[in-house]
Amino acid sequence: MNVRMSAACVMLTAMVAQPARAEQADPVARITAYDNGIVDILKQGLGLQARRDRFEALVREYYDMPVIAAMVVGPKWASSSAPDRDAAIKALTRHSALSLARNFVKFGGERFTADPAAIDRGASKIVRVRITSPGGADTLLYVLRKGSGGWKIIDVVAQGVSQLAVQRADVAASVAADGAAGLAKGLARLDAAAR
Repeated sequence: MNVRMSAACVMLTAMVAQPARAEQADPVARITAYDNGIVDILKQGLGLQARRDRFEALVREYYDMPVIAAMVVGPKWASSSAPDRDAAIKALTRHSALSLARNFVKFGGERFTADPAAIDRGASKIVRVRITSPGGADTLLYVLRKGSGGWKIIDVVAQGVSQLAVQRADVAASVAADGAAGLAKGLARLDAAAR
């Protein structure tokens, strides 16, 4: 490879990486990209399993699943083994993807509009998104925290209800009995029962 070609490759790589870094540095841009990902999946007209697979990739990219799992498990997270923590994170990722696949079935003209001003809440930012469709409108509040991978979602609030609180309630007995291992088992039962 000659020097000119090498320099061109470096410049092209820098240009491609720049928008990704900008998105990670801006919580509103991050949520806009996430919402665009939802619409892209909906427009593909996929079945439940294929949607779940696509949403799982989206969840891995935009949610901070280790932080969410630790918050759902609570104090028992610290005493849980590394394999149990890993199993809990994987189960929560699958469960979240399946929930999204069930809630977002097909494209019906939905538009996601993020408020350009994120709300500061200590170490977190809240991004308000209005979803409009021919059937009406709804507002979601995305709660994000900044980590090594940029801003990531740690909770979603719809109609005043925190998804994190719902997840905690759904698996409370399992977590109380078995900590992180209980989270994985509880979510597996919930997912199997919903089929």
